[in-house]
Amino acid sequence: MWRVAIYGREAPGRAGRARLDRQVAALAAQVTRQPDWQQVATYGDQDLGPGRPALSRLLAEAPGRIDFVAVDGYGRLSPDRRELDALLAQLDGAGVRVVVLRPSSGRRFARMVANLALADMIGEAAR
Repeated sequence: MWRVAIYGREAPGRAGRARLDRQVAALAAQVTRQPDWQQVATYGDQDLGPGRPALSRLLAEAPGRIDFVAVDGYGRLSPDRRELDALLAQLDGAGVRVVVLRPSSGRRFARMVANLALADMIGEAAR
């Protein structure tokens, strides 16, 4: 059985809290569908700055307790490439792998295609 932690991050505020809750719930649903995966922890930050207490707890608790960290995109760990590389190296050193279950770029692409289709439909209707 693989021990999986979920990590989510969103902007502060009420709307951000709702998005964070949806993000975590969607990841939890994905984890439960994976054979031999057991969700052992959930971490969520509502801060875009350097002070992310849930990420700090994750890094402290991961060694020996967690096999995978599930995120919906690497940018949830950090939008800064250097910081992301350092975080991934730290987790790798602790024997923890990061798995992207719902890549953000896929959602953006799907939204873009839907918007283009809608614009095409509107254009056809206007003719």
